[in-house]
Amino acid sequence: DEARREVGFAGDLADVKLPSGHYHAFVELHIEQGPRLEAEGVDIGVVSAIAAPATLHLTLTGQGGHAGAQLMPLRRDALVAAARVTVGVEQAALQTGSEDSVATVGILDVHPRAVNSVPSRVFMSVDARDTNLARRDEMTAFIKEEARRITLERNIELTLETLNADPPATCAEAVISATRAAARDLNLSTLPSVSRAYHDALFMARICPTGMIFIPSKDGISHRPDEYSSPEAITNGARVLANALMRLSP
Repeated sequence: DEARREVGFAGDLADVKLPSGHYHAFVELHIEQGPRLEAEGVDIGVVSAIAAPATLHLTLTGQGGHAGAQLMPLRRDALVAAARVTVGVEQAALQTGSEDSVATVGILDVHPRAVNSVPSRVFMSVDARDTNLARRDEMTAFIKEEARRITLERNIELTLETLNADPPATCAEAVISATRAAARDLNLSTLPSVSRAYHDALFMARICPTGMIFIPSKDGISHRPDEYSSPEAITNGARVLANALMRLSP
């Protein structure tokens, strides 16, 4: 807010909010970020649901000291507790029975990070996501309970913060139908898909009918230098997008 005012944009932001129904529809074209389209030789993924994550930050605090001097039965090792919580994060996702449930520990910051010191403090991040809100919330509840149980058993202090917990989105049937019809017009094969990564479409779904179009990505790789989709796949996606937008135009 300070930055916009410094350059002369001093109006009330409430005045520029668009009315409900301002957008007729929203369609997003993206690489699949998964292996199914390529593996099954399908041209276009028609997305029906978009997963959303809950992000947790946990800080586990124990007692540090010299690795040679602290006896094992008396230790309050924060990293051992964090390792057990990490296993619990994996368990939370596996026990739902759904391949749409995923949970990840992406950060483990260990203090003081010395070869001959017992870790006194660990910061860890947890990403839990699903296309089903109830399952996603069950995962996060299980992770929180496991973290509390493990740290209590090991005499470790726990600080737990939920950074965000966005709801998943369901794609609009009108957009799904338009995408299928567009691919059919272009003689392109389709596969029902879900997005386990989240995109602009997740938030656009809150204000208008929304959908997504996937194209194959080599080996399902994304967010890496070797991410690749062929020019042909990109062309197919762009043509389906243009056709679907034409069909959705009021």
